[in-house]
Amino acid sequence: MMKLRTGAWAAALALAAPLAVAAAAPSADWRDQVLYFVLTDRFDDGDPRNNDQGRGEYRPGSPEHYQGGDFAGLRRRLDYIRGLGATGVWVTPPVANQWLDPSGHSAGYHGYWAEHFMRVDPHLGTLADYRALSRALHGRGMKLVQDIVVNHTGNFFGYRRGEWRADDPAAGYWPHPDSPPVARPSQWPFSLNDPRRAEDRRAGIYHWTPDVTDYTDRAQVLGWQMSSLDDLDTENPTVRRALRRSYAHWVREVGVDGFRVDTAFYVPPDFFTDFLHARDPQAPGIARVARAAGKPGFFSFGEGFGIDGPGQDTQTRLIESYAGPDRLDGMLNFPLYGALGAVFGAGRAPAELAERIQTMMRVHRDPWRMPSFVDNHDVDRFLAGGPERGLRQALLAVYTLPGIPVIYYGTEQGFTAQRAAMFAAGAGSGGRDHFKPDNPLYRLLGELAALRAGEGRLFSRGRPELLHAQAGGPGALVWRTHHQGRQALVAFNTADHELLVDALATGLPPGTRLQGAFGLDGRPAEARVDAQGRLTLRLPP
Repeated sequence: MMKLRTGAWAAALALAAPLAVAAAAPSADWRDQVLYFVLTDRFDDGDPRNNDQGRGEYRPGSPEHYQGGDFAGLRRRLDYIRGLGATGVWVTPPVANQWLDPSGHSAGYHGYWAEHFMRVDPHLGTLADYRALSRALHGRGMKLVQDIVVNHTGNFFGYRRGEWRADDPAAGYWPHPDSPPVARPSQWPFSLNDPRRAEDRRAGIYHWTPDVTDYTDRAQVLGWQMSSLDDLDTENPTVRRALRRSYAHWVREVGVDGFRVDTAFYVPPDFFTDFLHARDPQAPGIARVARAAGKPGFFSFGEGFGIDGPGQDTQTRLIESYAGPDRLDGMLNFPLYGALGAVFGAGRAPAELAERIQTMMRVHRDPWRMPSFVDNHDVDRFLAGGPERGLRQALLAVYTLPGIPVIYYGTEQGFTAQRAAMFAAGAGSGGRDHFKPDNPLYRLLGELAALRAGEGRLFSRGRPELLHAQAGGPGALVWRTHHQGRQALVAFNTADHELLVDALATGLPPGTRLQGAFGLDGRPAEARVDAQGRLTLRLPP
């Protein structure tokens, strides 16, 4: 069909005219968004004055400690982010954190070890700095997504091995009073964290439990400590009210447009009905707060770290149980992530991805609002083990399948280290900045965003139908996607040799003319469906 120079082949052919690469008008619909996910401490240091809070937590060059990224740095790079075609920025939790764990060997630079859910961590700047970031995003027609944690605080206590007793939460209790900046959370009621005190024990703010030992045990997952982080009793009405009040603060005071909920699997699904929709006049649900703040389209999605193998859907169904009209609006699509990596990164048969797409469309009520990704801060980067040609194909799949594309910072610069810094002084940067808009991956992402924004929203609204998938090794994968009369074929060749997909049944009317919309190595040539609705595709290596 077309001759290419090098690399694995992938292309999209559409009935529409060829797409021009141009910025699309901002859309309020979350299906039209492309999110850029930043680990704020590792992105850019705009104000060195807030780097070191004097407690040993700031160690330039150490990947386990604070490096200096902040709101000021992020704000000055918004045009760089927008140049990727991103329409929103997702930031790691900005709340006041436990700065060092009890061992002192690692820091809470990532934001997931809260000590106060309503204060900005000083390493990132001030509340005024956060508001300035929000205004700058909104002034560009972009959205702000804040990462939040409802399952736990930092690691302020634990239990000595072998001494914990379910009937006596004081037995074996081991506080960590020397962890900076505070001995325990400074926000009530989370400060009530010592079961040796009658008041704290009576309040029951925490599950007085040790670390999870069996992640297949649902009771442990919901009620025990994950990675030694103090597990909140999210069925306690006092905890629920405090969390609603805490996170409503960021909607009202900063203008946050959406929440990504960390470790959603570690709280019961019905927690989110209360968290988002509670009618409590003193602490209403977040969706109600957002509507009152003029944000009726507030979007909330959760993290459920679960990947299904071929022929399985257990994790997919568990993920789906957290989403719905009275729960979260969406969930991160971890099963799709697993299949993308297996096929485009590890060379597994395209049939695995085809099956995953079919399962996704069968199980999920609304796959179009499930954020999709090729890697993030909790897993190895795609390029840590996969080839760049595979990354390019995986990204094309993300942008042409149902779901909200999420780009992890540094992907556009070819990062291989999980949490390396983008700025020269940060850990893993190699002593140089990495904000280069001429990088081929940066340009590719801009082109993919334009592809997705065009074609009558075919790719952000369309329903894929699998037409061909190689089994038993690398090979061809082809699907047809359609929406409101518009259709496209998306084709991949993951093998390192040319393939012929002969007499492909397209489901299109005889004689349909297909124009090239996009190709990873150049726009595909025009093609025409034969009198039987079939098409022969010659796919270069």
